[in-house]
Amino acid sequence: MTPNATIPFALVTSAARDDEAKVVDIDAIMNKLNIVLLTLTIVLGTTGNSVVIWVAGFKLKPTVTNVWLVNLAVADLIFCLSRVLSLTKKFFFDYWPFGIFLCKFNGFFRYTNMFCSVFLLAVISMDRTLCVWHPVFTKRRRTICAARLVSACVWAVAAILSAPHFAYRQVYLGKNNLSKCSLEDNEPKGDNSAKLALSLMRFLCGFLLPFLIILCCYILAGLGIRRTRLLGKSRPLRILVSLVCAFVLCWATYHCLLLAKMVNSNSTLVTGGLTVATAFTYFNSCVNPLLYFCMGLDMRGSRFRQTLEGVYRRALANDRDGRNTQPNERTVDNRSGSASQPALSLK
Repeated sequence: MTPNATIPFALVTSAARDDEAKVVDIDAIMNKLNIVLLTLTIVLGTTGNSVVIWVAGFKLKPTVTNVWLVNLAVADLIFCLSRVLSLTKKFFFDYWPFGIFLCKFNGFFRYTNMFCSVFLLAVISMDRTLCVWHPVFTKRRRTICAARLVSACVWAVAAILSAPHFAYRQVYLGKNNLSKCSLEDNEPKGDNSAKLALSLMRFLCGFLLPFLIILCCYILAGLGIRRTRLLGKSRPLRILVSLVCAFVLCWATYHCLLLAKMVNSNSTLVTGGLTVATAFTYFNSCVNPLLYFCMGLDMRGSRFRQTLEGVYRRALANDRDGRNTQPNERTVDNRSGSASQPALSLK
């Protein structure tokens, strides 16, 4: 009986080792996936956002829309450059060699980028709605100086909301006495109220409320465009809508899993999924230039003779070819005889 009794124990031990091996394999796969996404973010994001800043900021005539897009690109560029720290940390197997200041700055600018991006998208959406419903007001008040002032305010609010991440982020000794950079709330063990408060603030201010504003603005803009029989199919408007869709797709999963982790912090599935979702949020900083590139390709001409600058010029410049909204605006104005009719401006 004694030899037979040891067989179940041996089987359990073997099964436990197999499960442990599977966990290690999953962790290794997720770590490699993070490294790939971070590398793509750094390479594509740094190159693409630099080109956007160069074309929209220096090569094209300044417009209000370009002010928004340049600020988006600047936020994404700084974020992509700061991801070099995270990529290096991954190669060091979560060892943090850069000290406490860069630890704080890395986390601070990650969320500054998130808040700045979504706030700028909300501002752009409100700008679109005003252009549709109040064309006379926007013609007088919608200036480049006003756009720059609003952009500065957006940066300031984003920095204020990200300040707690600079204050609470610390370098501490983790497993095997290796230094780690993480958000520590300096509260009694088991009390995660500060982390929960920050997570809730990120979800409400960094996703839900701006998304509701964006959704309402584009519904109102759509109603105004339909009322005035303007199709609104110009390239700049398509780009702005695609930016909103890209942000939602990249950040929605992260925020949903973050809420799930607040409810059940011990779930291995949620923790693993959150790791991958975080890497995809990084990818949002390089997807915008890719969208501009796709929008700027001239499918009717030769794809191989188009220069990079030419493609981005085509994507970021306002349409002037007479097939878009400006002639329609004049038609509406002439037909209605009233300047109070909603019109669509894409400058």
